[in-house]
Amino acid sequence: MTTPRSPAFESADTVNRVVALLVRFPELHSVRSNPADATLTLSFAVRRKLDRTQTRAVGERVSEHVRALLDLRGEQPERVAVTCDRDAAVTFVHVTRDAGSFAREELDLLVALFVDSFGEALVRDEPVAPIDDDPGARDELVEVGLDALRDPAQRQRLVGFREEQRVLVYFVHARKRTKARARS
Repeated sequence: MTTPRSPAFESADTVNRVVALLVRFPELHSVRSNPADATLTLSFAVRRKLDRTQTRAVGERVSEHVRALLDLRGEQPERVAVTCDRDAAVTFVHVTRDAGSFAREELDLLVALFVDSFGEALVRDEPVAPIDDDPGARDELVEVGLDALRDPAQRQRLVGFREEQRVLVYFVHARKRTKARARS
């Protein structure tokens, strides 16, 4: 007999899966799911300020590679977008994809692409020794993490990110936007 899982258990399960995903890929700075528009956003941090030409080139390269991979699978992406937030010393590159066609192979491709493009300038955590040396088990763990992110039953936005050698995950509750009351 199967019993339905409680929402609290589902949330804890989802958090554990996202943590495992971020631990498996130390090159990822953050992962966000947005159920409202069925997208995932993966962010990478580069230890230098990229100018507009460089950010445009990164966007084109990512888009070209993602579209080629999906073309090999006989699919067309609904959404491929690359945006950048620049700081004085760091650039955050955000890759937003439709969750439905996003797969582990694409994540592997994106990580390899960023490592190849930025080398030592790509911010990454120290890799954690794998608990299981079985590559198939690690790939399945990634698949389960991605499934948790693209779960259509998920109603809350989820954000997982790295901060000071830790992985943090939280849910963003949707709120009505209201005007702030004037204070006297």
